[in-house]
This record gives sequence, C-alpha cells and structure tokens, in this order.
Amino acid sequence: MSFSRLPRSPLAALVAVALVLPVMASAHEGHKNNMSDAEMAQMEMRDAHPVADVAAATADGPPIAEGERAVEAVSQPPTAEQALDAKIAENRVTLVGDFLGRLHPLAAHFPVALLLMAALAEILLLMRPALGLETTVRFLVAGGAVGAGIAALLGWFAGGWRLDDRSETLGLHRWNGTAIAAVAGIAAWLAFRSAGRTRLRIALALLAAGILFQGYLGGEMVFGPNHLGLE
Repeated sequence: MSFSRLPRSPLAALVAVALVLPVMASAHEGHKNNMSDAEMAQMEMRDAHPVADVAAATADGPPIAEGERAVEAVSQPPTAEQALDAKIAENRVTLVGDFLGRLHPLAAHFPVALLLMAALAEILLLMRPALGLETTVRFLVAGGAVGAGIAALLGWFAGGWRLDDRSETLGLHRWNGTAIAAVAGIAAWLAFRSAGRTRLRIALALLAAGILFQGYLGGEMVFGPNHLGLE
C-alpha cells in the first residue's frame, strides 16, 4: 500500500509549517564549539562569578598599580539596556546554516506531539478495535516521520556536522534523535502495510521511549547536569 492513501494537503501543511515558523531558540554555544559538558560547566561558572575569577587570577600575581586600581574603581558594570543590546548583537544570524540550526528546537515539537499521539491512538485501537483508528494512526505516523526527519536535519545544523562529540550529552542527543527519525520512517512504512500491526506497535513503543529519553537529554543541555534534581 502506498503513501498516496494519505490526504496530501494535511501532510503538505505540516511540512510547510515546520519550514516557515519563526525561530524561537538556539543550541547551546558550547555545543556548537564541541565543548565537553565539564568545559561548559566551568565556562558557566566563570560567567556567573567574574569578580571571584579576577580576584583568584590576581591573588598570586604581581601587585596591581594604584592607577589601575583607580580605573577599576571608576569602571561600572554595563546597564541592563547595554547588556541586552550586547546579547542581541551576539545572537545575530550571520550564516544560513546557523539560522537553520536555530530552528531545530521549534521543529522538534511537531514530531514529538504527532508520534506520541500515534502511540496513544494505537493503544486505543488495541483496546477497542471497533474505533477504527487505523487511518488516524497512519496520518499521525506519516506526519511525525516527516517532522522527525526535518528536526533531525536541523539538529545537525545546530550541533555541528561531525560524527564524534566531546560532550557525551550532545552525542547521545544527536544520535538518539537521528535514530528516532529513522525508526519513525520505518513506522510510517509499516503503518501503510496491510499486514499485522505487531511490528508497527513495537516501532511505536521504541519511538515513545526514545522521545522521552530525548526530552531528558534536551533538558540536560539547556538546564545543565542533573536538571531534574534526582542525583
């Protein structure tokens, strides 16, 4: 059975929405530079405690001249508006690939919703076959597969085009997301076959587990290690 059974207009709309919606978030700068999780944590600590870092750097060094101390005393931290302007300038897009990478967090929500709903619909179909949700599952799985492929591609732009990452979290996130896109494609193919649904249900169960794990990894990347506070 071919994909032509799926209404083309909803699927085309899903693809169009995933491609044209505006950017809302970007990948961590440390991940773009292939920094390890430990290096990123150290960098964030230095950013959070710049005064302590300056004191530590000068404690064992040569004494600071009185003139330099006067300049430091006069200098003031940037205002909130200046800090905001600096952040806006820092985040300005300079390359097409950079812009595509910033679309990844936005695009990732579509396959998450569609594939999880497909798994839920399949559970309902298993419990109540009379509901006739086969077409609904096909639509959700096909849309989720398209969205997962787009999100995975944008994720490679966000994380950088390399096969090995110094950050274990980024490496797991990269390859787990790629695997989700691949399994979603297989699930879409299985959903349009007239054979038994056992293999489709196995694929949907794997997708649900992989998506939940992917969400955890995303939280680790955004909020830092042990972001759930379980350790």
